[in-house]
Amino acid sequence: MSIEIGSRFSRWRARAAGSLIAFGALVAALPAYGETAADSIALELNDASANAKACRLSFVIANGQSAAIDDMALELVLFDKDGRVERFVVVRSGKVPAGKDRVRQFDIPETGCADIGRVLLNDVKECAGAGLTPPLCSDRIKASSRTAIGFEN
Repeated sequence: MSIEIGSRFSRWRARAAGSLIAFGALVAALPAYGETAADSIALELNDASANAKACRLSFVIANGQSAAIDDMALELVLFDKDGRVERFVVVRSGKVPAGKDRVRQFDIPETGCADIGRVLLNDVKECAGAGLTPPLCSDRIKASSRTAIGFEN
């Protein structure tokens, strides 16, 4: 009889431990209090291609917020292959509806794409939309690159 009770207790303890582990994994995957997974702006450097005497940078902007972005002014810093600052440029996103993606292209004059080592999102100068501010947008932007040119914020 005592073996049977111990066996039942062991099975119960194993199930309880498994449930606690699953619950812990679920809690760890949840966003922090006051923040949702949807409160993000993904900014991807998707392509860099030569265009006459310019490098055309193509960005995908994915607005994962519940508010539309009316416009953002983004200050980008371009570095050469040796890590030296090549130039500062300010680009505008235009309107990006809530929950939608938009592609924007910007020509960087007199610059070869092969000469750009990386791009830094240095600052969000403007961010217009319901409840949006430059610091809030800056905190929500996640930069990435699909090109040989690095892109970070």
